[in-house]
Amino acid sequence: WLKSQEILLVLNLQPLRSLTMDQSKPVPLAEALTNTAVRNAVLENVQRSVVLNLPTREKVGMHLIGIVLSICAGAANAIAFTTFKYYVSHVSGSSTAIGLRMEGLQKPGDVLIVVELVFYFIVGSVIAGLIIPSATMKMGQARYELVLFLVAAMELVCWMHNLRYPEMLAAAMGLQNAMISSWSGNAVRTTHMTGTATDMGSALGRICARYCMKGFNYTDEDWDLHIVDRQKFVLMTCLLVSFIVGGDIGARGYRSFGVHSLFIPASLTIILGIGHMIYSMVNKEEMAQEKKAEEIFARQLSGGDAGEDSGDDSAAEQFIRQISGGGAKADRVEQFVRQISGKPADAGIGG
Repeated sequence: WLKSQEILLVLNLQPLRSLTMDQSKPVPLAEALTNTAVRNAVLENVQRSVVLNLPTREKVGMHLIGIVLSICAGAANAIAFTTFKYYVSHVSGSSTAIGLRMEGLQKPGDVLIVVELVFYFIVGSVIAGLIIPSATMKMGQARYELVLFLVAAMELVCWMHNLRYPEMLAAAMGLQNAMISSWSGNAVRTTHMTGTATDMGSALGRICARYCMKGFNYTDEDWDLHIVDRQKFVLMTCLLVSFIVGGDIGARGYRSFGVHSLFIPASLTIILGIGHMIYSMVNKEEMAQEKKAEEIFARQLSGGDAGEDSGDDSAAEQFIRQISGGGAKADRVEQFVRQISGKPADAGIGG
């Protein structure tokens, strides 16, 4: 339990000093974070800690839901293209098609349909934002099952009308992508693979660069970075392969069942929604306690009566003095960075 006078920052499992010191007025973390150096140091270590210390059930849930939804999106996209000759799971192609058709280089005069695909994808994302008020990375902390049921309902509406309305599929994909982005903190996307392939490639590049420079003579920090990149590479690879598999499933399903192939992504999405609903019911008390603790801690960090002026670096310097125990002004940021990264106090930044 966190007392208002003793808030500990835990980054990479390294407790820092209390935010209150007898010698001066306490500075809330929210105010200290207006300093770029403090903010960047905290953000980097928090992101790393999230990956390294993610509970097993959260990790399994992220992989499972990401894989299943990627399969669903790949299948829906393949079915839509087979039927309409349009891709509905992303807006890049449709946005380019708008310009091509306006200039008569692709189906002259047929601009409205691709405009509608982009518009309805955004509408689906808006609906997700109305249901999920804020980004969260915890299962059961938002009505994800309601979003999943709406995605399946939109796909079934398209099926009921014999696939005559591709915009309904586009809205379903926008809704699904916004939901998974909110749940994963924008780390996972399932309806388009451009960002996924980019993250996969950049993670692999960092792994290779680290090995070329150091072999396997890694420090503890190097190993942490390696684990983060390796887990990202594995997850992104799973998503990309799942989307490809989903496209094959959608194509085979359409060849065998025609319009009824939409039952494949719709049924998988419904199963995920039911699974999340059961999970939320079973862990209702635990999630309520976590949410309450987070709200209390958030209020403590905000400082309550803290000023709104974010341009004064003196607040950040005061905060650094409190957690580092003083020291020369030029060393305060470095001392802070060493502490939150778990390095000895006498170690250099690059050590």
